[in-house]
Amino acid sequence: MKTLKFDSVLFGTRYDKNIALPDFIRDENGKFDREKTLEIILKEEYGYADETDLKVKVSDVTDPDFDNKFYLFCGKTKHTALKFDLEKNGKKASFTCDLFVPTKVKDYETVVMLDFGNPFLPTKYCPVEELMDGGISVAHLSYEDIATDNDDFTVGIAPLFSDRNDPYSAGKLTLWSFAASLVGRYLLENGYTTKDKLYVAGHSRLGKTALLTAARDENFAGCMVNCSGCCGAAISRDKRGETVEKITNVFPYWFTPHFNATYKANENAMPFDQHFLEAAVAPRKIFVVAASEDDWADTDAQYLCSEAATAAYKELGLIGLYAQEKRPDIGEKNDKGDIKFFHRDGIHFFSREDWKFYIDCLHGKKNP
Repeated sequence: MKTLKFDSVLFGTRYDKNIALPDFIRDENGKFDREKTLEIILKEEYGYADETDLKVKVSDVTDPDFDNKFYLFCGKTKHTALKFDLEKNGKKASFTCDLFVPTKVKDYETVVMLDFGNPFLPTKYCPVEELMDGGISVAHLSYEDIATDNDDFTVGIAPLFSDRNDPYSAGKLTLWSFAASLVGRYLLENGYTTKDKLYVAGHSRLGKTALLTAARDENFAGCMVNCSGCCGAAISRDKRGETVEKITNVFPYWFTPHFNATYKANENAMPFDQHFLEAAVAPRKIFVVAASEDDWADTDAQYLCSEAATAAYKELGLIGLYAQEKRPDIGEKNDKGDIKFFHRDGIHFFSREDWKFYIDCLHGKKNP
């Protein structure tokens, strides 16, 4: 295995300089090959959603009383409910997206947000009114409306794309990610936004999903990756808290059967690590939040992942994570590059403070 050479402020402190992270897949000229780097981690870890023979129909199913029920969000947004009906090889499924577009802000970005769902909006992680004030249009998806968060592959969109007898079959992270891609594609094709203004966001397991979505789908200008931890924006080798073994024991259905069988308690044998996924977003943007009390996700492993992915950004003539002398302390940001990182004080949560960081990233506001 060829190892990646990169600079890290964590080497010599938490991490040994000799930590062996696999090098990216390279072309015949020795250059970083984004597509092949992405291909290996998709095949081994997440799986694919094959669109062959897939039919998609989108319908406006807005409840005319919705705005009255939710007080028009102070008149700051127009709401549309979009139902996505999918059919493939005689199998059918559907999910709904709630789209909120600012009415009082003319220049805005659009975020496809994967959320944990709630029969009522806003949710604790999706503060609709504040997002409208911040210049964000949000397309809200409840993840279990797409595919259930368990080992049942007979409901939701799972039967259309997953066959768990196939060792490389798509896990639930890929299914949630694919739905986000369908929504993003619809928004672009129907003039709701443009590629340079389309982002994807999520927290925890949905932070993993947001990063996966931006990596596999170049329609997105970038991603907001919130407290994603293991198998998200965190290096798996020498990780503290949640490890590959722990995550595959509890959530094997998030990944390919091959990943669970081959790399459980064996992450050093992986011909990739999570910097492959971050690197595949290049040259687009990545905004990462790690929480100070979230030891399960491991702030150091998340920062190391961004440092390692920066090597790919540099090859493309970009900054990646801005070079500085130390990892951000609690409450500090590294926000001057194409990968931005916020070490937020507090617990595993998607807070208003996190949203402010993401909005500042979108609008180009930096630390002094």
